[in-house]
Amino acid sequence: MLVQTSSVISSALVSSAIGYAVGLPVSKYFDSNIRMRLLIAPVIGLGIFGAAGVSVFHLLPLTPINLILIVVALSAVAIRLANGAIDPLLRSTTGPGLSWFAVSFLLCLLPAFAIIPQHYGESVGMGHPIWDHTKIAIVNEIAQNGLPPANPYYSEAGTSHTLIYYYVWHFIAACSSVVTGATGWEADISLTGLTALFSTFVVAWLAVALSRSAHAAWWVLPLLLAGSLKPIVRFVSGTWLDTWMAHEHGLQTWIIQAAWVPQHVFSGSLTVIAVLAFLQILYCNAGRSLVLPVFMGAMLASAYGSSMWAGGLSLLFILPIVGVLSVPHVLRAKRLLEVVISLLVTVAIAILCAGVLVYEHSAIMHTRKVVAFWVYPIFLWNKWFYDIPGFWLVLIFLEFGLIFVSFIIWSLSRPPDETIKHAHIDSAIFVSVLAPLFCTQFLHSVIMNNDLGWRVLIPSILLMTALTAALFSTQIGKSTLVGRLTTMTAVLLLAPSILAGAQFVYSTSFKFPVEGPETEGGKALKASPEMWKAVRQVTPSNEAVANNPLDLASMTPMPGNIAWAILSRRRSCGAPLGLLRAYAAQLTPKQASDAYIFFVDAFAGNATEEQLRVMKENYLCKTLVVTSRDGLWGKPVLDNSSVYKLVSEEKGKWRIYR
Repeated sequence: MLVQTSSVISSALVSSAIGYAVGLPVSKYFDSNIRMRLLIAPVIGLGIFGAAGVSVFHLLPLTPINLILIVVALSAVAIRLANGAIDPLLRSTTGPGLSWFAVSFLLCLLPAFAIIPQHYGESVGMGHPIWDHTKIAIVNEIAQNGLPPANPYYSEAGTSHTLIYYYVWHFIAACSSVVTGATGWEADISLTGLTALFSTFVVAWLAVALSRSAHAAWWVLPLLLAGSLKPIVRFVSGTWLDTWMAHEHGLQTWIIQAAWVPQHVFSGSLTVIAVLAFLQILYCNAGRSLVLPVFMGAMLASAYGSSMWAGGLSLLFILPIVGVLSVPHVLRAKRLLEVVISLLVTVAIAILCAGVLVYEHSAIMHTRKVVAFWVYPIFLWNKWFYDIPGFWLVLIFLEFGLIFVSFIIWSLSRPPDETIKHAHIDSAIFVSVLAPLFCTQFLHSVIMNNDLGWRVLIPSILLMTALTAALFSTQIGKSTLVGRLTTMTAVLLLAPSILAGAQFVYSTSFKFPVEGPETEGGKALKASPEMWKAVRQVTPSNEAVANNPLDLASMTPMPGNIAWAILSRRRSCGAPLGLLRAYAAQLTPKQASDAYIFFVDAFAGNATEEQLRVMKENYLCKTLVVTSRDGLWGKPVLDNSSVYKLVSEEKGKWRIYR
């Protein structure tokens, strides 16, 4: 079998245990209701553990015993520090029941299904999100070789092999792999589902707390399933939309992001918690003991370490604005010194936990440009003065129509009296929704794709969803203006939004088992575990393998060797171009293309003895894997090579050389 269900379940139990062991004591700062604390505890706990663990395991070997000891120690510290009377941010009087927990669990299986192998006859298919889960190679690298992770996508003699990426989420997955023995793929499936579930918990907690209605939690579930309205508009109007709208990659709703990029969703969930912790420090007396600032610093480090965009850049814009808005209150309360000290502690802990990541990431500045300014292109006629209003009136409405319109209704219905209870929370939410959206409009990343634009707005999506659920649970059916607008929004936009989300779920998780077809690539993927098992028997975990970068390229939306990424549990010395561009930070775009072309050309059958020597000595490919699908198969250059010798084979299918 490609994956074992028992390993996925055991990995989920380990990650959940870590989250609750560390996070439950700290959740006392955010809510007094135990059921509500159960919702936010795992995100808090995994956030603290992720940042602290990455720092610690740069110094200690990553073993099951060390992991258990660190988790026990962090849990004990959390219990000790959070001991005593605490004035929580919120005092909820209600919370969702057991039936809601069961249904939310079922909903959050959907993102995990997108990366589980799907069988049809003798063939295996994969949902499109598996492409972004080629980062399973990072999980395996950390689990087998510890921290800092070497780059599993590229190797070259005489260069640094450290991976330049935000890998805290993948470290957490690797920890469950180390404890349970699960493969990186199994640990990734497990943590993808858990991340979706814990993100749902955070949204439901905020929705119920804001509305004081347990029904808000039920509204969260269909709202998270909602998709973009673009497919509905195209279905109704044909090509009309594309005749005047720029052909820019669209933004993505929660259900898509949860399947494609769970690390960014985890970071976005942590960002929401971190903003609320910031409010506790600014407006309450939680900062006096300096305990919450310590926890907040760890969460900030983990948010950044899981996503440079959702938990890095978004917080860089949100927190200063929220802090400025709090200045009148801080001065009136004569707490300026206390707040400054608390924030200094927060920054110190964040730097302590994330310093090594920041140092590793800084290496990219020497060879690559990361971010550039722009005005998000909306219309084909390319006029920025049309694109600026078009971003809000057209793009955001099409992508997030249901929750964005509800956010506008909520904003306009907010009482003007800033002395009302929790007015500071409302203001912080308002800022936390808008700041990332402005960031998407005026900044974009240029390493490969516009990851910044797609991921930085995840906190906005989570908060708008919570506000929409709170609004629906309290206003639908009321005869007031707000009630009528809310009801109209639900009637007009809820059904088409859910239909679009359901279409995405079907196309990624269920279409192949229902419709097929059987493909040669699918049959080869199903049979490839035996080949990779043989590769592991002759290749140490700290060595790289050369395998055709375009093997099984038809299995993924972008051409790449998915079998290596999810099954090999070994590094690649020449990965597909998309992965080289994204993760080989020491290479310029031209150098990445040259390396990719070198390997593609060699496996097409054009390799010479000298090229094989370059492959082994320059690119450090200690093992060479050739399949019958490669042009290199059966070429005399390998039969008579002084560089590589045949060490294992399955007749007519694959050969392994060293």
